[in-house]
Formats: sequence, structure tokens, C-alpha cells
Amino acid sequence: MRLLLALVFATAVHAAEFKIGIHTFTVPDGLTVEVAAGPPLVNRPITMAFGDSGELYVADSSGSNDPVEKQVKDRTHRIVRLTSSKGDGKFDKSTVFADKMMFPEGTMWLDGSLYVSAPPQIWKLTDTDGDGVADKREVWFDGKTLTGCANDLHGPYAGPDGFIYWCKGGFAEQRFKLGDGRDFVSSASHLYRMRPDGTGFEAVITAGMDNPVDVVFTPSGERLLCGTFLQNPANGKRDGIYHAVYGGVWGKEHRCLKGHPRTGPLMPVMTQLGPAAACGLEMSRLAGWGDEWRGNLFACNFNLRKVTRHILTPDGATFRTTDSDLLVSDQTDFHPTDVIEDERGTGSLLIADTGGWYKICCPTSQLVKPDVLGAIYRVRKNDALPVPPVVHHFSGLIRNNNKLASDNPAARKEALREIFDNGDGGKGDDGVKFLTRTFTRSEYSLNHRLVGIWAISRIPSEAARAAVRRGLAQKEAELRTAAALSIALWRDKGATDALIPLLADADLHTRRAAAEALGRIGDKRAVAPLLATDTAGDRFLEHSVAYALYEIGDIASLANTAAGPGKIAHGMLTVSLNTKPAPAMKPIPVEPAMPGPDTATLARQRTRLEELLALSANGDAERGKQLFLDAKSLCITCHAMGGVGATFGPDLTKVGAIRTPRDLLEAIIFPSASFVRSYEPMLVKTKTGEALGFIKKDAPDEVIITSAPNVDARFPRADVLAFQPAATSLMPAGFDGIFTPAQLADLVAYLKTAK
Repeated sequence: MRLLLALVFATAVHAAEFKIGIHTFTVPDGLTVEVAAGPPLVNRPITMAFGDSGELYVADSSGSNDPVEKQVKDRTHRIVRLTSSKGDGKFDKSTVFADKMMFPEGTMWLDGSLYVSAPPQIWKLTDTDGDGVADKREVWFDGKTLTGCANDLHGPYAGPDGFIYWCKGGFAEQRFKLGDGRDFVSSASHLYRMRPDGTGFEAVITAGMDNPVDVVFTPSGERLLCGTFLQNPANGKRDGIYHAVYGGVWGKEHRCLKGHPRTGPLMPVMTQLGPAAACGLEMSRLAGWGDEWRGNLFACNFNLRKVTRHILTPDGATFRTTDSDLLVSDQTDFHPTDVIEDERGTGSLLIADTGGWYKICCPTSQLVKPDVLGAIYRVRKNDALPVPPVVHHFSGLIRNNNKLASDNPAARKEALREIFDNGDGGKGDDGVKFLTRTFTRSEYSLNHRLVGIWAISRIPSEAARAAVRRGLAQKEAELRTAAALSIALWRDKGATDALIPLLADADLHTRRAAAEALGRIGDKRAVAPLLATDTAGDRFLEHSVAYALYEIGDIASLANTAAGPGKIAHGMLTVSLNTKPAPAMKPIPVEPAMPGPDTATLARQRTRLEELLALSANGDAERGKQLFLDAKSLCITCHAMGGVGATFGPDLTKVGAIRTPRDLLEAIIFPSASFVRSYEPMLVKTKTGEALGFIKKDAPDEVIITSAPNVDARFPRADVLAFQPAATSLMPAGFDGIFTPAQLADLVAYLKTAK
């Protein structure tokens, strides 16, 4: 039985409520919510990371929504360092660790430094004199692109394999030199990785999604990633979590994917979150909470005012999840952006609520509320057992072995630091022998053994590679999978003979990891066994086998394959996709946006909105449904709800979950007040005139805009002179003159049921 196999639990979940400030939080019975830190210690927390001694580093926004070009010049954000003098889980001291930061979108503590993504760069911040302030700032990585939503960069994240991972969003073209010396050019989204010393750069996955955000790792080294716009919104689906297997392509179809190798249709999503604006993700061990909480995923749903819990279960060569709510606020300005585990004490979860300031590319937050500050909340389990303390009374390797075996994640991390940094032989033969014992001795726990195999994976020696190969023969499937993924990372040619039998392993995760390793090694002796692999109708296993055959590149051996992964790989090689980029496009200039309503107009709109809100009470959802479906109302002419209706305007299937009654009424009577992502009106200026609409296609050969249902205008790209963001929605205004207040109330009531 796999480590992550979920335990059976009761379907009925009882809830507890906690009133904290303006919020009423709902959590499952047995959990407690409390404030860990708030203003003025931290005002608008975005992401968090623990340092070695329990201090918490927090990216704290200034509340600026200025265009990113201005923000990168002004750099008004900061990183604060929070500490607790009483050790009671409540932080009471704040130090500005680093000021004058560009919009920070990720924090990671590694080897005595804080890494912070602040597009377009990842910074390495170090306090060299111990005063709690970073006095050394280095650019660790420079992506060199900064798009309007600043989603070019998220992360970084420390992998168990010793690599640093980060996400690239947006569709700006980036150019890099891969670790093997090849040039890499792509405008797609990616998950990247590189060693801390800057070597080994490579893309792990490719995507046509707007914004991959957070990645976490299972104990056996599998990657799980959350992101937004995995598909064009329809039927309430949009964002989610997916199993990021090497070489896979996810997201919606987009021109940026052209030229990237694909093994078939876009890879499936593991967990659909809807219009959640998925951001922070954590795979928590929560050692003191009980077995049913181990290996759970926790995801921040920025738009939906909640953090969700996902119990992970193996499903063939991938996973499925059982989903529920962990923490929900009743306040529309609660926007969770990060969730992390506090590995000390009994273990608990910290959740960052950034407050109401953010509106960049976010239609649910168009009303800027920088005065609505955020906070960091702690979720505890009432009957949690104490996590064993860090063991110090042994010496050398014995002490570290005890700490590796500990149920305390902080102790395990400390052991790894000592093994590699304090002369315990971690990089020599003694360290290899010690770590080999940790994962080959059956009396140790599975977690202990997995920590050992990933520790030895970091050692760059032939002795370490030989030791990891022993993991392929272990009884536990998780260990075989971890060993195969480690071998894949190093492209260990000495492992080919041991990997081939695993293509028939009973565990499909192990079978898939073995295929991945054989593909990266590139030994042609693996072609025939790969072709003979039973993929069991599993999309993920079929992908890894096909991608392995593609990477090996023995096109002659694939020429006569009639079906399956061999045929897929032959097609990939025949068309010579490799990693060629989409055709380069000369950027079309974007002119300054048209001015919006003046102050007097906005004041009149607010007055009218408040007047109608007062009149539009007690709406009837059933009458509102009939009004929505009536073609005379024009709603169904442009919008879809649950698969019924048109796709010209935004899909409204789950609009009630992310918009308040006030938001909905405003969108109906003043549609230019906010624009949904991908439905921003654009004025296209061409050599022959101008056209207003949504940009439907922006390709090397042409630009297509749509200005009404089923009405498209095509322009040769060479004829397009400029884009200009428009201030007026394509949805007509004046519905408050068409509908009575009672009808508006009915329509809003119906839209609120769409959850």
C-alpha cells in the first residue's frame, strides 16, 4: 500500500466557527483558528518561509497596484522577519529584512539565505552579520521579461533532489542556455529547475496556462503543481492542481505551445478548483495530527475566500483527490495567498491573507481596498500530539541518523544540513555508506528511508549513483519510484539494466518513473523493452513511455510501430518538433489605455448603484433564471451558464462564488466598471481603420478580434499598427433602464446561486 493512500473517513464533516475581527472562519471540528501575526507587524502578507531558527520571513505588499513598469522602478514592497519571544506561536516582533523590493511573489529559505521571486528576477538575500537585515543582495536568476500581470515568475521552491524549482507564467518569449549547452527559446509557461550553483538548468513541463504558481513534492519525489487558466473558462472550470510529470504539456491550447513536443492531447488536470485563482499550495506532513492528515494537499483559493483540503490517492500512474474545505471566511476581502506548515511544536498550518489591496488582472478585486489589511492565521488541531524534539545528545552520524528518523521535519532538515555542511562525510564515501544504510534497512520507517535516498541523490559521485541503484530493488514501491526519479535526474547510464525490468513493475508509478529515467539516459537498448511496455490504458504511463522513446530518438526502430507510444514517438520525431519555439512575432505596440470615467461620473454611478441596491432586495432566483434564459434580456445571447448559452462573454457558471451581490449588480448596470480576464476590450488600429473587440487570436500571420456573438474581424498582422486598451465594455450599458429594480433583484439572486 502506497504511503499516500488515503484512509477511509466519514463523509459528514462537522464544522466549527471562530469569530476573529470582522471574519467568521469555518473549519472542520477539532481544529482551532487564531491570529499568528497581523498589522503593524505585517500588513499585506503574500508568501512565507521559515528560517532555520523558527523566524518567519514574509513578503509584505505596500498595497501598490501601479503598472508593473512603474513598480519595478519604484520598488515599494518589503520582506519582514517575524519572531516570537514567547515561543507560543504568536509573532510579536517584526524587522524589515529587505526593503525596496519589486512585487514579491515567492519566498524560500535555503542554506542560510532567503530567495525571493520579484519579477523579472529571483533574488538571493543574505544576512551576513546576524542583525536580522539582509546586507547582501544577489540576482540568482533573471528571466528578463515582465508582462502586465507580473505573472512571469513564481517561486522558488526547494526540491528533495537538491534542485531549485520555479514557475514561468505569461506568454513572453524567454531565451536560455540549457544545462546540456543547447539553446532554449519559448513563450510558453513552464516549470523550470536548476541547482543552487546555477548548473543543470532545464524545463520540466510546458503549459499553455496563464499562471502556474506553486509546486510541492510527494515523499517519493513526484511533483504537484497548481495554476490558473488551465482551460478557457467553461462550465465553472478554469484553475486547478495537476501531476506535473516530466515532459508533459498542460493548459489550454495556445500558439505558444507550437514547436514543443507533445505525446497527444493536453495532459489531464488532477483537481479542478474552478475560478479560484489558485495560488499557495502545501503538502504537509503534520506529524502530530494523525495518519489521516499525512500527505494531504492544502490549496489557497484567492477568489473563493477559502483554503481547501485534498486527500491524495494513487490512481494508476497518477493521483486523484478527495476534496473538502479546510478554512472558509465569510468576508469578501479575505484573500488567502499562501499556506505553509510550521514544523515545530505539534505542527500547525499558517495561512497568509493578503487583504483587499490586490486588483492587477483580477476582476473580483477591481474596487481597490488598500486599507483592508491582511494577517497571518494559524490553524491547529486541538488534540495534536507533540512532535518529537530535535535530538542533540548524540554525536556525528549517530545523531544525524536519529534526526533523519524523527517525525519532526525540522529535525530531518537539520540533519541534512549537518551531513552536507559540517564535515560528517556527506560528500565522501563515508557519507554515502551512512545514507545507504538509512534507505536499505527495513527497520527504519518509510519516511526515514525516503529522506535518505533523496539525501544521497544530491551527492555528485559514482559511489552515490551506485548506491541509488540499490533503491530499484527495494520492496516498497515508493522507494523504487524515488530511486528511478533520482536516476532520471542524473541520467545515470549505469542503471539501464536495472531499470528495464521495472517497466513491468506492478506499481504503475514505478513503471512510469522507470520509463522517464530510461528516456533521459538515452540508451537505445531500452527501445524494445519500452515498446513492449503494457501502458494499461493509462494516459500518464503512455505519455512517459512515448516521451522516453522520443528522447532516445531511434526513429528507425519506431518506423513499423502501428499503434501506441511507439507510433506517437515516431510521429513526434518525424515532424522534428524538438523544442523549437513558436514563430517569432514582432511585438505590436500597446498604447496607453483610454481614460476611464471621470470623478463626477464615478460618483453618479456609485449613487445609482447604492439606490438600486436599496430597491433591489429579496429577489427571486427562479424568476431571475427565467429572465436570464429569455433571449429578449440578451443574457443568454452572450453568456453561458452550466453549458447553456453563448461563449461570447465570460462563462457565468460559478460567478456566484466569486462575486458579491453588489459586484453582480454593478456588472449588469455599469459593465465598464471591471473587465474579466481575457475579456478586456481592445481597440485594434490598422492601416485601414480601427476595430473594437476582444482579441481572439494573436498569431504570426493574423490578428482576429470578435466584436459580437459570431462576428469576427481578421487582419493581416503586418497591417496592425497598435493595440489600445479600451475603457468601454462590449456589453451595453443601460440595463437599469430596461429592467425594473425587482427584475434586477431577481437576476442577481439567480446569479448568486451559480456556485
